[in-house]
Amino acid sequence: MTAADHSTVFLDLDDTICEHPRSTEDRLADAFETAGVEPFFEVSDFRRWLAKVTADSTVELREECFAGIADEQDRDPADALAVARAYEDPDPTAVEFLPGAESALEELGARHDLALVTNGDRETQSAKLAALDIADHFAAATFTEPGGPVKPDPDHFHRTLSAMGVAADEAVHVGNSLRADVAGAKAAGVSAVWLARSDENVDVTPDHTIDSMWDLHEPPWMG
Repeated sequence: MTAADHSTVFLDLDDTICEHPRSTEDRLADAFETAGVEPFFEVSDFRRWLAKVTADSTVELREECFAGIADEQDRDPADALAVARAYEDPDPTAVEFLPGAESALEELGARHDLALVTNGDRETQSAKLAALDIADHFAAATFTEPGGPVKPDPDHFHRTLSAMGVAADEAVHVGNSLRADVAGAKAAGVSAVWLARSDENVDVTPDHTIDSMWDLHEPPWMG
């Protein structure tokens, strides 16, 4: 099977299809300020730790990640807990499409079967899908379950392949994170398209790179 024969497209949600008006960086800065703690890590550290811990809730997951970062930096764990509790999760309904994402879904859906593969929990991500009115675009949706693994663990991709009834070489995944999306997809044998919106120091090479969701109007794997 050639790259042009991919019948199914997996898509990440956050920072791939949609984003919040206020960035994660802004919310983390607010949490440090509210907690009265001098900033000692960045969003990239948080994302790096997401793959290392499991938890039964978003709050617990954040606490575990921040505590892990504090431990590796010899910081007071109480500071990590204070920042985690001061961090305000955004309203899941206050999301906006990335430029080109809404029409890209229409274009892709006319040629391929679509599935959602997200690290977010079912309740939060379903609220975003409803707010954007795009749930019907996806034949399957794979969320992070309480206590379950997160991308880059290939479990999300294996579960989605099973739900869609396709082999790994029949699918391609589109996401913004080299660490979570590209590494996770390739670990499952799925071709990966990286939406290059940020720099990540990860030793993994995507099969294709796009600069904008507009680029999916002419999918790179079809060339």
